[in-house]
Amino acid sequence: MKGHVEVAFFMMIAFIFVVFIPDLVVYGTLSYKANSVVEQTTKEAEMQGGVTTEVQTQFQSFLEDYGLDDKGFTVSYDRTGEIQHRGRFEVALQGQYTFRALNFLGTGVGNFSLPITAVDSGVSEVWYR
Repeated sequence: MKGHVEVAFFMMIAFIFVVFIPDLVVYGTLSYKANSVVEQTTKEAEMQGGVTTEVQTQFQSFLEDYGLDDKGFTVSYDRTGEIQHRGRFEVALQGQYTFRALNFLGTGVGNFSLPITAVDSGVSEVWYR
């Protein structure tokens, strides 16, 4: 009898991991991609001297390169335009991922969403006269 209880407990724990691992992998991948896009956008804005239209265009191409352009992510900048040398700015990317592991019979019951947020700040490296 004792062996059956241990096997049942192991099966319950194993079931949780087997069900959620695919969704956790996708969530982690999307989080990594979002952080990479924000980091590259911040570095580009630092080199360009602020969040200019060129940087915003470059951001859109980063989203397309990483496959996030159709996933519902939104970007926000605390400052836009040219920023004087050593001026700080922040780039944030927000989205969410819906876990579908517990979607019973395709009804949507059991789905839940977790936010994906990537934030980075930078300092302008360009002097403006």
